[in-house]
Amino acid sequence: MSDRSHWWRRAGVGLLAYAVLEITFTLLGFAPDVLRLALLVAVGTAAVGLLRDSVDQEVTTWTPPPATSVVPPGSDARLAAYVRLIEGMQTARTPDGVLRDHLVRLAGELLTDELAGPPRRLSLTEIDDYLRRIEER
Repeated sequence: MSDRSHWWRRAGVGLLAYAVLEITFTLLGFAPDVLRLALLVAVGTAAVGLLRDSVDQEVTTWTPPPATSVVPPGSDARLAAYVRLIEGMQTARTPDGVLRDHLVRLAGELLTDELAGPPRRLSLTEIDDYLRRIEER
């Protein structure tokens, strides 16, 4: 059926509903307001028609696009985490011991004495030196 015939059929159902309600209310002793009842039936008919239009449609199938990686291809997620750790340490207002603890965990006993004490901001050359020493071990 075409869209036009749907709405003509709905208009007919709305008129029939209006007539049934008008007769029923009159027989029950109510004095319905003609315009308000017509508006109520029109809104109800339109709402039911729009609801049926949205439900009767065929299910649209689609495949989601493939997920894109947030890290460039070929990069290492652990390396990216360590880079974020170093960048966070450099931009923090007050140094915390997170980077120091990671370095001590990687180095074992090698850097424990040098990195002991309260947390301090490490320079890039110090970090590079510590990592070089860890790799040579």
